[in-house]
Amino acid sequence: MQSGRLACVAGAALAASAAFSQVNEQVFVKEAVQSNLSELQLGELAAQRGESEEVRKFGEMLRTDHHAALQRTMNIAKSLKMEPPAEPTTEARGFYEGLSQLSGSQFDAAFVSHMIMAHEEAIAQYSRNASSDNDALAAMVADTLPKLKAHLAAAQALQRGSAAHPPLH
Repeated sequence: MQSGRLACVAGAALAASAAFSQVNEQVFVKEAVQSNLSELQLGELAAQRGESEEVRKFGEMLRTDHHAALQRTMNIAKSLKMEPPAEPTTEARGFYEGLSQLSGSQFDAAFVSHMIMAHEEAIAQYSRNASSDNDALAAMVADTLPKLKAHLAAAQALQRGSAAHPPLH
């Protein structure tokens, strides 16, 4: 009788753990979709409005890489049977609006500073999800992390002023 209860409790704990894992995966995927949407929009803005050629090239790289990442993340969202968000967070939309009011070197400086912060946060978030039990999610994280790190290095190079040859791929 006791072992039956123990098995029941263990089974319930396993089910709760699986449900928690699924919720965590969905939260991460939602945030990843929103982040990719934001980076895509900001990349487009930088490609159009950046004062320096390096910032415009960086914006193009963001557009390309985050478009591909967005498509992959949307597919994972569908596999998790969740409705992915259609737009970035309210905070990201507010930053975009503020950034779109800037021009010249002010635009470049604010954009690059934000890219450093956003990519540091994204790297931390993706790193926390690197060991997901969901194979597609773990593979996406493994493929995306090097690109996020390259974006961070490029933004840092731009901020340091060594933008003549930032590590763009």
